[in-house]
This record gives sequence, C-alpha cells and structure tokens, in this order.
Amino acid sequence: MTRILIILFIFPFFINAQNDDLIKYPQESDIEILYVGDYKKGEFDIRVSDRDWWGLYEKNNISYIRKVKLRIDKLEPDIQYDWEYSISTDDRENCIILFTGLDIKEREIKHYTNNDLISNNIFTFEFGPYHTYLSSKLQTSKNIGQLVRSDFSIHLNYKSDNKLSTQELFIFPIYSEKLLLQLIWAGDLDNDGKTDFIIQLPTLPNNELGYSSGLFLSSKADEGDLVKLVAYFISLSC
Repeated sequence: MTRILIILFIFPFFINAQNDDLIKYPQESDIEILYVGDYKKGEFDIRVSDRDWWGLYEKNNISYIRKVKLRIDKLEPDIQYDWEYSISTDDRENCIILFTGLDIKEREIKHYTNNDLISNNIFTFEFGPYHTYLSSKLQTSKNIGQLVRSDFSIHLNYKSDNKLSTQELFIFPIYSEKLLLQLIWAGDLDNDGKTDFIIQLPTLPNNELGYSSGLFLSSKADEGDLVKLVAYFISLSC
C-alpha cells in the first residue's frame, strides 16, 4: 500500500504571514476535508469521527454523494514513519474526497472533470454549462540560484450575458519551464446551480515541498466573489 502523510491545517497560526501573497487560507470554517489513507502519530484527531461525514465518489463517469461512516483503524507501530491511524470507508477505491460541515443530501452529480492536468504556461480550461473557466497569467519571474521561479496568478472566470466576472484564487509558484496544475474535480457539489471544484494549491512556504489541494464552494463566496476556499489539506509523499 502506498502511504501518504496527510497534514491537516485547521487553525490560523499555521499560516505564515509572508505567504499571504500566495493564497488566502480559511481562518474559520466548519468544513473539513479528508482523504482515505494513513496518518502519522499526532497528526490526526480521532474525534472527527463524531461528526457527520460524506463521501464524493466517481464511478463509470458518474459522480455521487453518499453519507459515510469513517472507519478508523489503529496501525501497527512503524519505526521509520511512525504511522498511527488509517482512515477508510466501505467504498474507498472510488472515493475522491471525504468532507464534513455541509448541509447536503445524497444524490448524483454531473461532474465536468476528474483528475485532469492543466498544462502550458498560460492555459484556458473550460468545464460545465455555465461558461466557467480557469486561466493563468505570469506575474513575476526571478532567478533563485540556478533555478528560475515563475509566479502565476490563477483566476476563475464566469461569463454570462456578455458579462465577464473574474476572481484571483491564488499565486502558484513553479520552478520548471511549464506550469502544471491539477484540477481534481469540478461540479455542483453544494447544489446551488454553480460550479464548485477541488484543485491543487500552492504549498507552504513557496510551493517547494509536498502536495496541497483545496475545496472551493460557490455558495460560500463572499460578496463580489465567485467562490471561496473553505477547506484544504497538505500531504507529503513518503
């Protein structure tokens, strides 16, 4: 089994002020996300099992939401990595993500993408019937030793009735020649008629280590915005 170290950042003191220009992390949110997998000692609060959890699944090109019961198994001691618990559900193979804190019902969802990789330095990727698309723009580029760091501004755009609304989501630094950004899933998760999505995020402090993803919901958007980041996680492959 491939193990992934999953680190949940829930509280504001994890946010380094010098990285405010990369992304605005949620300061207070009742919504949490988890992935099935193994967790290291001290990095998983077993009390999360007291909450109502839902699973977002995809099978045969159909996405669906089901209420789930988290199965939390104690792992045998691992001297090298110190794993403590394993989180799973009855249908772990088809589970995209687990979440809690949303008032929803079990249903099927027409999703627009699953695990797509957005590439090229400037990209446009359109999904869904709502003329919603992601775009990027090179903001800065500078030499760091022998490497070149390029910072891309990632925007969400919504076009309707000849009106274009746009929102900057985050700054995504890269240390290679081409921007690669993973759009994990997109669809109307909160059932408000607008597109929500799970997308790769920059990791602290400068997107140099690990992998991060975040859940953006349209129903939680602040006034004047299209979506809001309501939950996120950071993982380190071992």
